[in-house]
Parts: sequence; structure tokens; C-alpha cells
Amino acid sequence: MQRALAEARQTGRLGSGLRNRDQFLSQLEGVYVDDDPAQGVIEGRTFTHPDLRIFFAVPQGYLMQNGTTAVSISGTAGKAQFSGGRYNGSLENYITQLLRELAGNEVQLSVPQPQRTMINGIPAAYTTGRAATSSGTVDVSVFAYQWSPNTVYHFVMITRGGQGVGPFVPMVESIRRITPNEAAAIRPRIIDVHTVAPGETVQALASRMAYRTFQLDRFLALNNLAVNSRLVPGQKVKLVVYGSRRA
Repeated sequence: MQRALAEARQTGRLGSGLRNRDQFLSQLEGVYVDDDPAQGVIEGRTFTHPDLRIFFAVPQGYLMQNGTTAVSISGTAGKAQFSGGRYNGSLENYITQLLRELAGNEVQLSVPQPQRTMINGIPAAYTTGRAATSSGTVDVSVFAYQWSPNTVYHFVMITRGGQGVGPFVPMVESIRRITPNEAAAIRPRIIDVHTVAPGETVQALASRMAYRTFQLDRFLALNNLAVNSRLVPGQKVKLVVYGSRRA
């Protein structure tokens, strides 16, 4: 920003340009905010993918970051990642192959034979390997789910030596298939440019924000307003509301 301001000053026209706010706002109308449902949606401690029909929840105090191929999870007791896709073969071979790729040629990883279980009606397998690193002994656990005959999803978890899956047990046990109705209910958040009507207040408009928490704070930050700001009829403000998915 400082470099951009310096270059603007060099033109000799700083402050004399056209502020076409209405055109700018019209370009924002309908723009996606936060996650695209096509990549899954993070809502607080939960992740839901409407197309893959996946749901899971992370433990209290853990954070998630959604990427195009994986969901990263971090907290005080360890880190994890959720990923997967098409695979032909057994869950045991899938886990063994994944751990070999993670260890590479530099880390000696002792891996017990994976064990079988069922999670919410989904066949699953898991194991925990142990490795010595420069920062101490760590446990590397994999929990894999046979989602379909040719599809496997998994969690990879890294915790302190001796903890294994422990801190992530609620997470690995929370994964389930969502119903078609649950999938259909997941909609993207979009920008809605709203023209203030007589009598509307900051608090009233903030209550329309498509969030469970911090509605007022988000509305104020989005519009560069203060709690005591007075809105003028005809003034345009930005809201984040639920919209429709792209075709």
C-alpha cells in the first residue's frame, strides 16, 4: 500500500481520480465469500462437502483451513490433514503406501499392522507409526475410510510420541455420510449490496449477516462503520448472505 501510494503521488494526480463507488459495488454483487461449496464448507468446528457427502468435526479449540485437495487441521495437541480420492486396493495397502510416502527416505518410521473397525457404518482401518525427529519422538497416525469400492478418504495425524490418535479420537469418529437434504441445504455465502431504507440501523442489518457468530463485528468491518454510525436512507452497504450455487 505504501508503494502504491508513492507511485500515485509521482503522477501528480493523487486524489483527483474518479471514485465510481456505485460501479464498484455493482461488480461485487453476488461474489462468493468464504468457502465455495464445490470445495467443501467450514462452519466453526465442522467440515461438510455437499458433493462428496462428507461431514466431520474437529475437537474443541482446533482450527481448519480448506484447500483444493486437502483440509488442514491444527491445535495444541497436534496437527492433521484430511484428503483422499480414488484408490483400487485394500485399506491396509493404502495406509502402508501413504506412510511410506510421508516418511520418504530420511525418516525411519516403525509401523504396526493396521487394524480394522467400523465408523458410522463405514469400513475403516488405522495404525500409528513412531518416528524420532530433531524435536523429539512423534506419532504419525493414519485413519482411512472405504467410502466406496474405488474411493478412500483418510486423516493423517501427527502428535507427540505416546499420544497416537488420542487427541483426534472425536474427529475420526465423527465422519459420516450426509443425506441429500443436508447436501441441498449447503449454500455459498455471497455479497449482497443493500440500499438502506428509512429506519434501518446498523444492528438490524448486521442481524442479516449469514454467520452464527460476530455478525455485528463482521458487518462493521465489511463496511468501515462504527457501532454508533448512523445510516442514511439511500446509502449502500454490503451484506454477506446465503446465495445459490453456481451451475
